[in-house]
Amino acid sequence: MRFRKRIPEEPEINLVPMIDVLLMTLIFLVLTTSFAHESSLKVQLPQAHPKQPIKIQGVHIVIDRAGTFAVDGAVVAGTERSLMRALAAHAHGPNTPVILYADRNAPYRAIVHALDAARRLGLGRIVFATKVRKTS
Repeated sequence: MRFRKRIPEEPEINLVPMIDVLLMTLIFLVLTTSFAHESSLKVQLPQAHPKQPIKIQGVHIVIDRAGTFAVDGAVVAGTERSLMRALAAHAHGPNTPVILYADRNAPYRAIVHALDAARRLGLGRIVFATKVRKTS
């Protein structure tokens, strides 16, 4: 009886467990990262004389002078539909406050789009952010 000569198998690195660990690490980092509410958009807020500064937790909408939107730090396409999707994803119900950071030179139509998107989603608590005016 004649046996065939066995060809030794080359050792292989199993990549599946390594990919699983990398994906779990990526998911952990994405979920635990805290994002700044103010995005990379540069905004000059209008000035006001508040009696006391107020800290409000809610959805932050930033509108720069070009009319570009950012919702909770993420830049959103300029359409009202995409703004509504981003607001719906970040709002925690109809009582969620919406804090609007609009540049003092922002186009009026962009501010109206933001207000209309919030109204259509039933978000009625809208706050306009201002910069504290220095008194001399």
